[in-house]
Amino acid sequence: MTSHLARLYALVLGVVVFFVVWATVAAHPWPKTAAADPGVAALTARQHQIRVESIRVQKIVAARWAVYRRALAAHNAAVSRARAAAAQPASVTAPPVRVVNLPPLVVTRVS
Repeated sequence: MTSHLARLYALVLGVVVFFVVWATVAAHPWPKTAAADPGVAALTARQHQIRVESIRVQKIVAARWAVYRRALAAHNAAVSRARAAAAQPASVTAPPVRVVNLPPLVVTRVS
């Protein structure tokens, strides 16, 4: 092959064939003949188990939140009733408060 034109055509044809083969291999046009991977089957089973477990946990959490919201509403109602009762004037007069002035406390140490 002494012709430069023939070498150029051979090079271009080789590059084109290379890229066509590369694209064909990258596209995976052939069907998979390998059997199902046991690891993939185990992962699928674990995913299903986790999904079922998460649904169960969500139900438990929703029930606990419902109980908490009812208890919180009852507590808030009791607090508001207590505040309303404290805001009303007392019908019985309380005795006046006495202020007592005591002498200062003196501590002596005996050795």
